[in-house]
Order: sequence, then structure tokens, then C-alpha cells
Amino acid sequence: MEAVSLNIDNQYFGTFQAENSKVEQKSHSEGTSVMKSNENKIHNSAVNVSISMESIKVFLNIKGVELSQKNTTAQNSLMNIINNTEIYDFLSGKEIDGGLSLKSIGYDGKPITELSSNEAKSLISEGGFFSVEETSFRVSSFVMNIAGDSFEALQEAKKGIIQGFEEAEKMWGGTLPDMSYETQEKTLEIIDAKIAELLKTDAQKEAENPDIEE
Repeated sequence: MEAVSLNIDNQYFGTFQAENSKVEQKSHSEGTSVMKSNENKIHNSAVNVSISMESIKVFLNIKGVELSQKNTTAQNSLMNIINNTEIYDFLSGKEIDGGLSLKSIGYDGKPITELSSNEAKSLISEGGFFSVEETSFRVSSFVMNIAGDSFEALQEAKKGIIQGFEEAEKMWGGTLPDMSYETQEKTLEIIDAKIAELLKTDAQKEAENPDIEE
């Protein structure tokens, strides 16, 4: 009887292990799915912010100069912005898909579409709200806040910033204003510095705890 009882117990134990393994695998799969979903959201948010910020700079750059009928490139870019309903709504101060608006990025001035030439120049000049320094800090802070201290999430956010910039290039004729490239370079420098910091921290933890297995 004892042998039979032991066999039955082992069978139940084996079944329990098998079922528990399935639960763990399902839990791991669900966890991976949730993580991937979050990374996709971070990526898409970074893409949207990048496109929106570049659209602002393109518009301000055009607004900041006196347009002439001969300046067909600037005229075409301006018409592209006006004809893009979502971008124009965003520049007008309205909230677009994803909850993005001028207010959500911290800008509470006059709608971009209503600015005079001098007002536009002021915003993109050194120290202005959309200057290279201010914009690179704002965009990098945005992606670092949503990514937190997750290396994978930050990498995904960086990919989103790059993708958004490339899409903005295609959207606005293949070439953006010089300040856009300066801002992008500065933004990526800040993000890369944060990534390097995270990697350095991980290496230090391993060095301090060499006996701890992952």
C-alpha cells in the first residue's frame, strides 16, 4: 500500500509540476508580451514627438524669413504643413491623437500658426523655447521619463526618435533646417549618455557582487 500510495503521490506531484510549468511559461509569455507592448508604445510616442518637434522647427524656420513668390521651396513646405490637417491642428494648439499638443510639451504661448516673423525668429534663436539647446533637452527628457531606467526601453525610444526624424525629412522634402540636425545630434548625445550611465551602473553592480548569479 505504501508503495502504491507513493506512486500516486509521485503522479500527482508530476502532474502538479507539469501544470505549474505551464503556468510559469504562460506567465512569462504574458510578461514578455506586456513588456513588448510597453516598448512599442514608447517607440511610437518617441516617433510622434520627433515628427511634431521637427514640424514646429520647419514652420518656424519658414515663418522666420520673409517669404517671396520666388522662394518656391519655402512656399511648398508651408503649403505641405497647411495641407496636413493633423500637423496644422497641432501647430494651432489643438490636441491630436495620443494626447499630444503644444501645451503637453510645455509651450503655452501664442499658437505657432499665428506667430509673426519676429516672434518665430525669437522662438528658435539662442535661449528661445524651440532653440537647439532647449529642444534637445526637452525631447531627451521626454523619452528618458517614459523609458525610466530600462535600457531596453531607452534603446527603443532612441530608435523612435531616429525614425521620427527620418519620417519628418521625407514629409518636408528630404532636407530639414540646419537647426534640426543640430538638435537631433544633441538629443541623441544626451540619450546615449544616459544609456552609457545605465550600462556602467550594471557593470559596477556585477563587479561589487561577483558571486551573485543572474
